[in-house]
Amino acid sequence: MRATQFLDGRFTTAEVAEPPAPGPGQLRITVAACGICGSDLSMSKDPCRFVRVAEDSGYPLATFDTDRPVVLGHEYAGTVAEIGPGVTDFAVGDRVAGIGLATEQSTGIPTIIGYSNEYHGAFGESIVVDGYWVRRVPDALSLDHATLAEPLHVGEMHVQQSGLTAADSALVIGCGTIGLGAVIAAKAHGARLVVASEPSPARRELARAVGADIVVDPNEQDPIAAWTAAAAQADSVVGQSGPGILIAYECSGRAGMLGTLMRTLPFNSRIQVLAAPFDDEPIIPVVGQFRRIAVNFGHGPYANAYDITLDRLASGAIDAEALITGRVGLDGIADAFTALRHPDTHVKILVLPTR
Repeated sequence: MRATQFLDGRFTTAEVAEPPAPGPGQLRITVAACGICGSDLSMSKDPCRFVRVAEDSGYPLATFDTDRPVVLGHEYAGTVAEIGPGVTDFAVGDRVAGIGLATEQSTGIPTIIGYSNEYHGAFGESIVVDGYWVRRVPDALSLDHATLAEPLHVGEMHVQQSGLTAADSALVIGCGTIGLGAVIAAKAHGARLVVASEPSPARRELARAVGADIVVDPNEQDPIAAWTAAAAQADSVVGQSGPGILIAYECSGRAGMLGTLMRTLPFNSRIQVLAAPFDDEPIIPVVGQFRRIAVNFGHGPYANAYDITLDRLASGAIDAEALITGRVGLDGIADAFTALRHPDTHVKILVLPTR
């Protein structure tokens, strides 16, 4: 099949071996579109560091041989081309999207497609994934737009895990696709105020469009001060938003952000970490203890986050096309990665393997 491989810092389009045949419970999917994820940007910047951190964490889903090529891409949508033994929920020809996990048949260990030398990602013509994580795409939703369910559902998942209530306010740091998903989810869960902090003008406008009450350029205004001022206008106690708290959703992955939030959030706030750097992140733990700041890296229950997000896209509650700022074929992937490292205009670029 034709795909774009990554090795030694370069993207090369070539004919590559097909992924393994679908095993029990698996599907082969012909890829229509795939989004470029922030994790793909992190991996391509320093693949050895990416894999080393995953291995040190005991996280088998993102470990591979960096001396061999990989085909990236896990935010996929496409059409079922083949079903493995035991699959009864899908048929050839079904339009589908989902979370890109595949269980290696020889070891029984799951892997994220694209972060495996054998289970290619969707920057190629076909993928093999576990059917458990796959969903049919509603007729009203295009396959291009369905790719957004994967990154946007991360916001829904983390808002659920954070325990946000209608009395609480949300501060979303960074408004890429995951941050926009957090804005959407916080509004849907009835947050009292949603503040979005983002240096890119284009992304700030999108944050406002998807429901943020206050949108701030952090280079010009402190987002926590903006929340405090808004809360003070509505409540008798300055800096308190009714009986609730302020929950910061860290979606920027910027070095130093966690420590900054621990020092500057109001006492008794929470930090929900959706994106994090792969480098060392120095913090002073006692600062969080002094200020009674709870930090959550993704612990806690959540339910149906992907399905909820797919339904929002299908219903038109989310303007999917507004979030897609570029489309490229396989030969355009390298330039797309370069553009996304300086995201003044782009939010989500889709790869269309047959373009």
